[in-house]
Amino acid sequence: MLSVTRDGAPNSLQRIRIAITLTALVTSGASGQEVIASTNTVSGVIRVFDLDGDELEDRSDVVVFIDGLSDSASYRSASKPPQISHKGRQFSPSVLPLVQGTTVDFLNDDNIFHNVFSLSKPKTFDLGIYPEGTSKLVSFSEPGLVRIHCNIHPRMTSTILVLRNNLFAKTGPNGKFQIRGVPNGRVTIRVWSEFGEEQSRTVSLSGGRIEESFDVYQSKRFVQHTNKFGKRYRE
Repeated sequence: MLSVTRDGAPNSLQRIRIAITLTALVTSGASGQEVIASTNTVSGVIRVFDLDGDELEDRSDVVVFIDGLSDSASYRSASKPPQISHKGRQFSPSVLPLVQGTTVDFLNDDNIFHNVFSLSKPKTFDLGIYPEGTSKLVSFSEPGLVRIHCNIHPRMTSTILVLRNNLFAKTGPNGKFQIRGVPNGRVTIRVWSEFGEEQSRTVSLSGGRIEESFDVYQSKRFVQHTNKFGKRYRE
């Protein structure tokens, strides 16, 4: 029985019980069904085809990310700086997606010197020559594509994708990707590949899981870059 005060209103204890009941209804739905979630999981598979139209077995390093969000200020960079190493005259990883504001640790774990630099507009820098076992930090605050090279070794190259939020995934050899925590609404799924044309698809999300798959066709090969002075490397 509902107990009331003299003015006909529920007493304090009853108000608390009513509030709890209403909260439970909002959470589970008046009909007992779950209320639609506020975030989504976007997953799928990427297939990659070479210049001859043959499907590749290794579909690694394709980046899938979410664009078109009204507010991305709540998406923060990782607390621990990601690392790009220089071992064996190669950068590893060769593709690194990250959210703007992230600091990257460039570690020379090779037994020779390297001179890491970039002439890309979102982030231009020159780390100079530094020996094995040492590293230097670089922060990436502007979104965009940043090409990383070594001024000593012309075949060393890596790409950093600076994104506006941390809703992204990079494929492994099987081409699968999964992005969790995507908010409801209309968003754009973008697909980037080093040697393929960028693709995009706009979808409407309303809580749950959605699967979207893409075919990436390579349209270019490796192109030799110039050194940090804009000149060709010496043989």
